[in-house]
Amino acid sequence: MIYENLTSKNVDKYIQYLKKALSIEPDLMVAECVDELGIIERLNDPFYQNTPSILAIDEGKVVGRIEYHFYGCLQDGHRMAYVDWVYVLPEYRHNGIAQQLFKEFENECIKHNIDQYYLIRATNPDADNFYHSFEDVHLDDEPMLRKMFGER
Repeated sequence: MIYENLTSKNVDKYIQYLKKALSIEPDLMVAECVDELGIIERLNDPFYQNTPSILAIDEGKVVGRIEYHFYGCLQDGHRMAYVDWVYVLPEYRHNGIAQQLFKEFENECIKHNIDQYYLIRATNPDADNFYHSFEDVHLDDEPMLRKMFGER
């Protein structure tokens, strides 16, 4: 298993992974289809340059990923990270891949002097077991406000 950042060199493998994930667990995906051209364009869009993905690659195929972004608060200088997405294909789960994706991500946090990270976690039994295995974390249920602009 190797772990590497998503780039234009491995985007085709990433797209194949997304198609497989969508076909296997469409109810867990946030999109109804894989926008191949849009993904390729976003890799070069300056807006998305601060939203990296780390891919887990097994025998040349992407089997998992973690996507995140860094941001900060000007008022107090607090440096934060938000995990946008974590997903491992079902046949690869329970093999330490998601844990290693988080370790790779945490190394990036340390490298960039991040004070804390957070995510909105799934609450299904597998996800609960996974997140409860983390050390030195707080698992909170927090209210959230969300507003969408336009149709997506």
